[in-house]
Amino acid sequence: MGIQTAILESPPCQGSHHGADEGMRWTLVLPLLCHLAMADDLTFPSPAPSPELTIPLGNGALFTSIGGDPKYETFPLFTDLAKAEQPVDPKKPGLNFTGTSRAVFTLDWLDDEAPATNYRHRLNLTDGTSVVTFKRGGAGFTWTTFISKPDDLLVLHLRTDKPGSLNFRVQLTAKDGKETKAKVEDRRMLVLQDKDFAARAWVYPMESEVTPGENEITVKGEGEALVLLAVTTDKEHILHLPDRIKALAGEDHPDTFALWTGLLKRHSENARASGLEDYLKKIRNK
Repeated sequence: MGIQTAILESPPCQGSHHGADEGMRWTLVLPLLCHLAMADDLTFPSPAPSPELTIPLGNGALFTSIGGDPKYETFPLFTDLAKAEQPVDPKKPGLNFTGTSRAVFTLDWLDDEAPATNYRHRLNLTDGTSVVTFKRGGAGFTWTTFISKPDDLLVLHLRTDKPGSLNFRVQLTAKDGKETKAKVEDRRMLVLQDKDFAARAWVYPMESEVTPGENEITVKGEGEALVLLAVTTDKEHILHLPDRIKALAGEDHPDTFALWTGLLKRHSENARASGLEDYLKKIRNK
């Protein structure tokens, strides 16, 4: 069915275990976590303490996991998962995945010396969206993440209630044995490409401009920003990857707010149409 399918096939009442450098196996988390869920979400009071407890996200073609770290988040990027024949624990029926990470996308929160307070990480069971909220340095932050099935993108939306307080840096690195880092193109895009793999990350602040380096993009003094990531191993898709955002937003710097709301709307509508909420609630209530 796809998750939407990583979530449909690997429910959020499951955690993840990152194996050796080559793979990832998602396993069941203690049932206690499921009982902490409210009617429409799973809520966690702190970032995942280990890779085993990160939340899997995906759409059937692109998979990752999120721990919700307000200092430094690592998103492993998978384009293929192999379902094992047996559950992790025969006494706890569930689905078990292994896969090979092709790249890693990192979100480095800058100016993070002050501790994060009022932390909450919520997984919305209606549409499989991860939302992290916290306060730091007198500002409140909201960090929303999902993998869209209709647009085939990893979407990160970062916002603060104190203008100028949003500061972060992103990088994209291949898991090719050489740790090849993506190059910056057109100031706002990270480009990573091999013969059978390609990834693009686009960074769009709402008001300010980015500060590009050779292998990283930095945003400082912002109030809101959108980060989009596309990954593919399909040779035909690789050819058209640079045109993905142009098709969504035009040739120039997009209307970031309109792009964000459009992506979120299509993602949510697709999740409701696929029956994701009912499926996740059944998993939670087992």
